[in-house]
Amino acid sequence: MKFKVTTNNFLDIEFFQTLQDRFAEEFGIASIITDVNGVPLTKPSNFTDFCINHVRGCEVGLKKCQFFDAYGGCKAKINKKPIIYPCHAGLIDFASPIIMGDTQVGCFLCGQVLTEKPDEEKFRAYAKELGINENKYIEALRKVKILSYERIEYIANFLYKISSKMSNFIYYQNMGISANKFYKSSIDEFHKYLQADKENKSENKKFSFKNILNKVSETLKINYKIDENELSKISKISDDISDKSLSII
Repeated sequence: MKFKVTTNNFLDIEFFQTLQDRFAEEFGIASIITDVNGVPLTKPSNFTDFCINHVRGCEVGLKKCQFFDAYGGCKAKINKKPIIYPCHAGLIDFASPIIMGDTQVGCFLCGQVLTEKPDEEKFRAYAKELGINENKYIEALRKVKILSYERIEYIANFLYKISSKMSNFIYYQNMGISANKFYKSSIDEFHKYLQADKENKSENKKFSFKNILNKVSETLKINYKIDENELSKISKISDDISDKSLSII
């Protein structure tokens, strides 16, 4: 029987919520996962005060945010790769599709950052256009994180790699292919990806893959009945990668 690719049989919401929360915290970005139609599947992680309480806090701003969220998700779905774009309020967002097999089953919508020091007069004018308190708007703007475009691009591509690999693991497991072998292959691919991208330097030296990979292993054990011996091998592999990753990023 052919395994039908749907959001319901690929997405462990608790697992992906944890993955989303950890990435948002480690990279200092806002993040949420939606289905292919733009409907949120997870709770927002690390949303900025600027966006959640000011831009999205007014009716006009919220409608524009929803339009741009839909745009990002649609563009990522068409291209089947991450896309970076400016939102209507002047911040930088990106959409990273989650691919299972050959099908997109979800999308990370992330960002709420800047790539340079903002022109406060332009933002003040936009606050007036939205009909919200200009001073509080600018005060919140000053708290928005500034990242280089290259750093945003790196985060978007990395998130695309790891989320798609994890969903593909579930896909192949359901297709009857050795889950253990596929997971090890996925880990090896992460390492190769990191080695190729070693020029990128992490802003947060405490970032470690060990916590993320531990959560993956826990999910495999509980939901997919992976053998204990295989999990110990996976743990050893994740230890090695975590150590190597610190010298790369």
